[in-house]
Amino acid sequence: ISQVKSLEKSIKFAKEHTGKVYVAPWFKPKTEKISDELINLIQNNLDVIKAVKFHPYHSALDFDDPLMNPYLDLAEQFNLPVITHTGTGENDCPEKVYNMAKSFPKVNFIMAHMGLGSDNSRATQLIGKLPNLYGDTTWVPMENTIKFIKKVGSHKIMFGSDMPIDGLDTYHHNPFGQRSMYQDYFYELPKLISKEDYDNVMWKTAVYLFKLPV
Repeated sequence: ISQVKSLEKSIKFAKEHTGKVYVAPWFKPKTEKISDELINLIQNNLDVIKAVKFHPYHSALDFDDPLMNPYLDLAEQFNLPVITHTGTGENDCPEKVYNMAKSFPKVNFIMAHMGLGSDNSRATQLIGKLPNLYGDTTWVPMENTIKFIKKVGSHKIMFGSDMPIDGLDTYHHNPFGQRSMYQDYFYELPKLISKEDYDNVMWKTAVYLFKLPV
């Protein structure tokens, strides 16, 4: 599905669930170009479009490749934060997101997973170096999030989950019936950090970055 057709479908779904669902267009810089149709679609639907999304691993494209630049210019033009998958590979490592965040200081970048498959320490270190670089908790163990808060601050990380990647009960258990790590975020984390930090992680950072109504 082209990025335009995918975005049209997402916008339609969001507008059927006003105030509950927002959109982050998934761009594919390696295989598609920015068109007037895409620009107009974004410009006319900023009420539901709150970010843009990349997945360097699935795109087989380094996040700091020059092909990314026009899309990051577009994010800057519309003042939209950039969400990107991060892992431990050549395409998606946290260092490449850091490079682009440094090159585009007016754009806020969010490292989804903070280096999926790692101990999250490198992502934590890099996020702490730049004011426009943030993390999210998707598949990040609660203990690593607590370490992040102590080193960087709760205002630089937000709750994320990849829901419903494990099915509609992702928050409760995985497809094998094993307890979800997100249960820790809901029931254990509030006991271990301050209310202010917990509110930042669970909603305030997201409200700020995505400019959501409270």
